[in-house]
Amino acid sequence: MTAREAEATREHDAQERVNDALSRLDAAEVTRAVSAFARDNPHVALAAAAGLGFLLGGGLTPRVLSKLGFIATRGYVKSALAQAVELFVDEQTRTQDHLGASP
Repeated sequence: MTAREAEATREHDAQERVNDALSRLDAAEVTRAVSAFARDNPHVALAAAAGLGFLLGGGLTPRVLSKLGFIATRGYVKSALAQAVELFVDEQTRTQDHLGASP
């Protein structure tokens, strides 16, 4: 069996497992569970509905994704640089204290 055939077999088996799991779901049970969750957590349910509507409405265009990536990257880089500078300053301070303490 080639690697491609093995991959196709694994994909087929995975699809069969998904279909089997979905066939065992009871729509009424799922509806009750989602309704109970929404009653217990209304803010989470609203946020999830808004996010899903945004995604299904085509809200994540490449332009929006690039802006989100830029914002996330900028925050990460700012934090990482601040931490690196802090570590450098601490190390320099300890070195100066160590040198000043020796006769």
